[in-house]
Amino acid sequence: MLSTRTLLTGCLFALSLRAAPALAQVDSVRARTLPGRQLAEKAYNAGLVSLQAHQYAAALTSFNQALATKPDFAPAYTNRAATQLGLKNYVAAVADYTQASRLKPGAFEPLMGRGQAHEAAGQLTEAEADYTAAQLANPAYAPAWYGRGVLRFERGDYAAALSDFDDALKVDPKYAYAYHDRASTNLRLGHPAEALPDYTKALALEPTLLPALLNRAAAARRLGRLDDALRDYDAYLEKVSTNPLAFTNRGNARFEQQDYVGARSDYARAIVLDASYAYAWNNRAAAELKLQHYEQAVADATEALRLRPDYAEAYLNRGHAREMLRLADGACADWRRAAELGQAAGNDYAAAAGCGGPAGEAPTTTDK
Repeated sequence: MLSTRTLLTGCLFALSLRAAPALAQVDSVRARTLPGRQLAEKAYNAGLVSLQAHQYAAALTSFNQALATKPDFAPAYTNRAATQLGLKNYVAAVADYTQASRLKPGAFEPLMGRGQAHEAAGQLTEAEADYTAAQLANPAYAPAWYGRGVLRFERGDYAAALSDFDDALKVDPKYAYAYHDRASTNLRLGHPAEALPDYTKALALEPTLLPALLNRAAAARRLGRLDDALRDYDAYLEKVSTNPLAFTNRGNARFEQQDYVGARSDYARAIVLDASYAYAWNNRAAAELKLQHYEQAVADATEALRLRPDYAEAYLNRGHAREMLRLADGACADWRRAAELGQAAGNDYAAAAGCGGPAGEAPTTTDK
């Protein structure tokens, strides 16, 4: 009889990438002698107050008034663009940032803002070009390096992202988000030892940056430092008790410590929070297997497969549970299906258990 083995999946880490906020040029403009200019500046300053309060409709009205009176008022274009960005009117935001850039060649603020508008609209090539232009206009502006690094991370160019985060931190050594995302880039590259100190630095600079706790735990797990990982998961879940991923990953750490009861409890919490989370169902099946609760393992793996029919690891786990319940046909069918989905171990298990017939042929199962 094939000894039961379980596969644990869903060992994911959360990645939080935050771009710099939309730029609002908050300097007030001194009133001058011309009545028209005074009216424009009064409307502009009123718009700044509304923008800073996130009262976008009022801000838009004020900036429109300022520009109607003074059409060459570059800061009003920049801040009307920031207002349009807040309203998610990305095309209008790009147009206003472009006009501000024409009126103030070499200014980095409208270039940076336009990059954010392009990024929000999903125009990532244009956004990257704008961030690069903003860097050239002001190499000492760390968010321009950071913003481009985020884009490069998202398209999988991790070496270039690391370089940008490095440059952001050279400019601003207290940039918590740059430490966080440089760490996440190293984690994605398989360098957890490099990631850990950056997550710690990010938390020291910004204690409310809770994703850093979750991600530092992931780095610690990869290094086998399970006690450290569990401390971070506990600290995160004390503050955020509604994240199924966090419960699942803490369950994974407990599973790796052979605390199968604790792992099962965490997977159950994740399922309560998100009943469509196939990873949590499958991982609870793995814990139930370790606890020798084979019927429950079959039920959980079956639910994972209902949610995700191509889930090869769930077929493996259900196959092991069915084997232990002496449901040989069902076990063989599951292992063959796992092999079809890319888990070669399925063929090994089927061969070791003496399953007959070619891979891919599913015998009639004796359970439901």
